[in-house]
Amino acid sequence: MMQSRLILPIATVTLLSAMTLSPVSAQFGGFFGGPKVETIGTTDLSRLLQQQQQVEAKSEERGTNSPQSSFVVVDVRSEAEVKVSVIPGAITKAQYEKNRRQYQGRTVIPYCTVGGRSTAYAKQLAKAGVKVKNYQGSILKWVGAGLPLVTLDGQSTNRVHTYSDRYRIPAKYEQVTE
Repeated sequence: MMQSRLILPIATVTLLSAMTLSPVSAQFGGFFGGPKVETIGTTDLSRLLQQQQQVEAKSEERGTNSPQSSFVVVDVRSEAEVKVSVIPGAITKAQYEKNRRQYQGRTVIPYCTVGGRSTAYAKQLAKAGVKVKNYQGSILKWVGAGLPLVTLDGQSTNRVHTYSDRYRIPAKYEQVTE
């Protein structure tokens, strides 16, 4: 008798979950469904960006054009958030969308504050056939590792927009929520 009581609620929950998956998925831009997207961690992303900086510096020393990188880092946060700071080498989602052809064939690495918005965007890109790797943990993991930030015009900054004051960041950074 006890088993049948457990089966009915589980079946009901399963049925309700199946019925509500599509609206939830639509509301959150495919976060709960869609194509599986590879991820990249802080160490690997930092290494990629450092290697690209070295290639660009060597090209500048030689007076030659630097070769095109195989990736593009895209900040998918709001305009207010990216005005505070970005990961060095990143472009905004608006810049990417406006010049999408320029980045064709490159791996797109989106990030946001914690990874929710970038996951949804990564799934959208993957569905469109774009090679993509989501930066897991996003800017909070970046600052958690003590890595640098810049303004959109390339100036070094310690300010980071965290979207909400519920997130904690290392003391060397200034938290911005508005």
